[in-house]
Amino acid sequence: MLTTRNRDEEQEMGSETSTDDEAAADGGDGAFDGAVLDFAGGLPGFPALRQFRLEVLGPELQPFCLMRSVDESGICFTLLSPGAVFPDYKIEIDEQHVASLGLESADDALVLAIVTLGEQPTANLLGPLVVNRHTLAAAQVVQYQMTHRAAEPLTPPST
Repeated sequence: MLTTRNRDEEQEMGSETSTDDEAAADGGDGAFDGAVLDFAGGLPGFPALRQFRLEVLGPELQPFCLMRSVDESGICFTLLSPGAVFPDYKIEIDEQHVASLGLESADDALVLAIVTLGEQPTANLLGPLVVNRHTLAAAQVVQYQMTHRAAEPLTPPST
């Protein structure tokens, strides 16, 4: 089982490879812009759609990005790094997903949440997307022992 670290722990450890996915989700240096994620098992509700392209949005829309189906361009999801809004958000990745995604450490995992837009936007923190940063293998990894919800309201972090 792997547990992702939050940003505070990353800073305390002085890690060179951050799991702060804000930069990765918005492209940061552009490394993930246009990347094609491979969901070998599909996504719930979209089992036949396996490949999705990440699309970086303009700076005014950060930390959000899009994930669009390669096969059906009309199927598109808004994503964000949960750490951008929920700095203490951590997930546990079970051994089955660790193996199927080829994760060797928590640093290999890019964690993203699907956002539902509306009057009160929400993020699915109960079923985050986990992506191997190196191979782009991806899966939705349900969190069974979590206090967050599938429709967690997006509120700015308190300062």
